[in-house]
Amino acid sequence: MKTELFPVIKFYKKVGSTNAVACQFLEDSAFQKNFVICAHEQTAGKGRSDRNWHSPISGLYFTLSFPDQIFPPSITLFTGVVIHKVVSSVFPELIFSIKWSNDIFVNGKKVGGILTSVNKAGTVIGIGIDCNFREIPDHLKEIATSLLIETNRKVVLKKLLKVILKTFEENFYLFNEKGFLYFVEYFNDHHYLAQKRVLIYSGEKQLTGIVQGVTDEGGLLLETEHGILPILSADKIDIIT
Repeated sequence: MKTELFPVIKFYKKVGSTNAVACQFLEDSAFQKNFVICAHEQTAGKGRSDRNWHSPISGLYFTLSFPDQIFPPSITLFTGVVIHKVVSSVFPELIFSIKWSNDIFVNGKKVGGILTSVNKAGTVIGIGIDCNFREIPDHLKEIATSLLIETNRKVVLKKLLKVILKTFEENFYLFNEKGFLYFVEYFNDHHYLAQKRVLIYSGEKQLTGIVQGVTDEGGLLLETEHGILPILSADKIDIIT
């Protein structure tokens, strides 16, 4: 399963958070090369804005780790493109989409997420995909799903991880050479928020407008009454219509 880009892969049955484990390895300089931390279950998984991420056993949770490397913010959107390409090819009967800036959706519900973290020791990209479980907590049933729920068939987790790592590596060199610009069209073609009216929360500010796509740098293009504005980050996005 090891690849040229990721020569080290460590598997765990259960961790608090694969990102936390990866960050600790980075701080300890445990590996000089890129590495992957993977777990079947997280007890303290996190999403954006430190929100809890429901990570029960039988999901695929892993972190891509890059010692001493810093990437532009669009690395998160690029990773979303990679995950979308993989799940769309593995499950051609389903229509997946990418919600700016870090979620994977299917049938109007979240099935995966991405969390990128940067510090002086390097970059980690955490990825969670809800795979082989049917039970969704009551407070998440309207917004979250799993691949088993959607397809009624189980995923071979290591096989899915292998395809993701291979696809990430194949596209990563293009990302480094040409930037996110090379992937903008793909992202916009599969953007969950495209042409939707949304309410964006950013700190104490709120903006309402219609999503027109993403920029070459990965910012969200929002058409407002004051014109089209690039949104670089957001705490929360609510769909109005």
